[in-house]
Amino acid sequence: MKQMFFLLLAALAVGSMAHGQAQANEAAAHWKTWLLDDETSIVIGAPPTATQTRAELSSLRKGRQQLDAKRKTAIAYWDAGAPAYRWNQVLPGLVSQKQEVQLRMPGAWMNLAIYDATILAWREKMRYKRARPTTLDPSMPALAQVPRTYGYPCEHSVTAAAAAHVLSYFFPEKKDSIMAMAHAASQSRVDAGVQFPSDAEAGWKLGEQVAARIIEKAKNDGSAAKWDGKMNTDPAKWTGSYPVGITLASFVPLVIRSADQFRPGPPPSFEADMKELKNFKQTFRTAAQAYYWASSADVWTDLAAQKIFEYRLSDDAPAVARIYAVLSVAYHDAAMAIMDAKYAYWGIRPNQYDTTYKSLIPTPPFPGYPSGHAAGAATSCAVLSYFFPADVPQFRKLARDCAESRFYAGIHFRSDNETALTMGDAIGSYIVKTFVGK
Repeated sequence: MKQMFFLLLAALAVGSMAHGQAQANEAAAHWKTWLLDDETSIVIGAPPTATQTRAELSSLRKGRQQLDAKRKTAIAYWDAGAPAYRWNQVLPGLVSQKQEVQLRMPGAWMNLAIYDATILAWREKMRYKRARPTTLDPSMPALAQVPRTYGYPCEHSVTAAAAAHVLSYFFPEKKDSIMAMAHAASQSRVDAGVQFPSDAEAGWKLGEQVAARIIEKAKNDGSAAKWDGKMNTDPAKWTGSYPVGITLASFVPLVIRSADQFRPGPPPSFEADMKELKNFKQTFRTAAQAYYWASSADVWTDLAAQKIFEYRLSDDAPAVARIYAVLSVAYHDAAMAIMDAKYAYWGIRPNQYDTTYKSLIPTPPFPGYPSGHAAGAATSCAVLSYFFPADVPQFRKLARDCAESRFYAGIHFRSDNETALTMGDAIGSYIVKTFVGK
């Protein structure tokens, strides 16, 4: 009799979710993954039977009585936003500790793994339509917001496994702490009562399988290429002790066809630009703007997170994963294109063009034309403008401010910035349309 009652309750719960409660982004189950070659080889199997689910409910009730302050804190921490949110906060701290990895842009690979894993998770959710614990047992209130999706597999566990395995590949010395963090993220959803243990296990298995395939792609990203030692010898162009980032143009792009696809025309003579720069009168505001953009590493990722919260997208894991993926992939490919142009022309810097000129901040160790900051800002502006069209004026102002800051800092000519803004906008627009339109 109890078995019949439980099955009836489960059926009613699924029906309620399907009809009375809006399902978050069901269409995501039909989105295409980006980097996976053979999705059919990634499997997790069906969720547990009704009898096993009943046993899991009993276990969850008992576990609720044993939650300590540390685990309750973990619940609140990981529930603060969409599954991808915290991982994009974790990444900058890892990258800052290992500068040589920055050129490979691990954030793009991490977010692609999260994105592809999330899409596959949504297909499984729509296939099995398993209700969440709090739906099957309303007497056990959730300790976190209950997502408007089916439970199997757990979206936070999918994300945690995908992100952690990719990050462990790029930062092997931090693997233990990264994996511990990921397991805590997964467990927090079980502790909160919004996932069954089997939801979390299936999510972890799925994310792990996706990450393994993404890592194999990353191993062949072109970063093993060595510089041939050919240095510019023309005194009218940039020179330095070592051309940082010169091999980036030979990396494998993730969306654009080639690093030179958006290469701009050659730079001007810079005579007029140098005159304008030397006549520029610095103010407190312009100096502050120069220092701000020179010292701020994750303005656009932070802004994306802000907009996700403002538009209440946190409960739409696929949409959030897509925003982070497109933004980070755009930065990956834009960096390749920027360095391709820099080393195609070896554009001279102001303090080399006129050795009497002193910049406000130290000059970066690579050519100036086009500006990397300006092109990156314009690329990011184009991506965020697609996802948040009502905020286009804000994004464009920020991109312009970023570009101007490099002029104020005295490390770029205005021509570097103007060309970069046009170039970045074209790159960002192309990437977002290609990615989303796939």
